[in-house]
Order: sequence, then C-alpha cells, then structure tokens
Amino acid sequence: MGLLDEAGLERLIAAGCAGCGGRRLTFRTYVDGLVPLLGGEPIARPTWVYDGEKFVDGVFEVTCADCARGLFAADVCPRCHAPGGLAVALATPNRWPVPSACPSCDGDEVRYVAFLPARVVYEGQRADKARTATELHDDGFHGIRVDCRDCGTVAARDDERCPLCDAAGPLRARPG
Repeated sequence: MGLLDEAGLERLIAAGCAGCGGRRLTFRTYVDGLVPLLGGEPIARPTWVYDGEKFVDGVFEVTCADCARGLFAADVCPRCHAPGGLAVALATPNRWPVPSACPSCDGDEVRYVAFLPARVVYEGQRADKARTATELHDDGFHGIRVDCRDCGTVAARDDERCPLCDAAGPLRARPG
C-alpha cells in the first residue's frame, strides 16, 4: 500500500482544508495509462486503466484546490517507497523501450501501458477526469507493458527494478 491508504484518504476528504475551509482537493498521483501506438508513435491521448485502489496507492500530494495549502505530501517513490524516489521518477526518462511493432506478430498497432503522473480535482462525490501533461517521450513517463491488438501478445517488464525510480527490488505488491 502507498503512504496514503483508504482510511487516510477518507480523513483528508472529511476534514477538507483547515486553512480556508475549502472542500475541493487536488490530488497528484502516479496511475496507469494506456497509450495506443502505431509504428511506435502515439495515435491518441492516454486512456486511464487504473481502479480506485491503484489511484490512492499512487498519491504523492494533496492540496486544497482553492488556496493551494498542502494537506499531504510524500517524497518517496509511489511504487516502491524508495527514499527520494518521487523526484527521480518525475525527472527521468522512460527506461523501457517503446516498441515500433509487436514482438510476436510484428503488427504495428500496440497498446503501451505506463505509469504517468496525473492531477485529479475532487469535490464531494465527484472527481474530475485525470489529466496529465506528460507525453510518451517526456521525463516522468514510465512504461510497464505492451499489449498487441492483433495477436493478443502481452509483453511486460520482468526485471526486479522499480519502473519509476529504478531502485532495486523486490517490489511491493500493488493493490487490486
């Protein structure tokens, strides 16, 4: 589990901002996004492929959306909890190759799944859609899996290093 768990999330939401009394919260989190590729180039924006547990697991910052007061912050890697890992994850390029084709059938259309930093604003029962400014070749984008649309092949990272900060394993289990 990440440093913020479900109970901690519920406490943050219930308390709101002690500074201004606001109830709108901005979450920064690392979540799973799927980027469709054709010949190794993105053909659409990321589709989010995470559930609520993985969203909470990746949260590294919560601020008041109205006054920007910090309510929660963690500088450890959101994936493996390595000290200082968040800064490394946000500032380093992807270490897993972006494929130009499927490794099995050579089809040129694949889905590339990656961890992406995203921002979500939440108020009451409603959360906005996750948004990211991070693109395929930007620092902070970290690939973890390739799915082929044609043959169904799934190629995933199989090393023991953290896909975000490159710390040595073993990696902690993810929720979900």
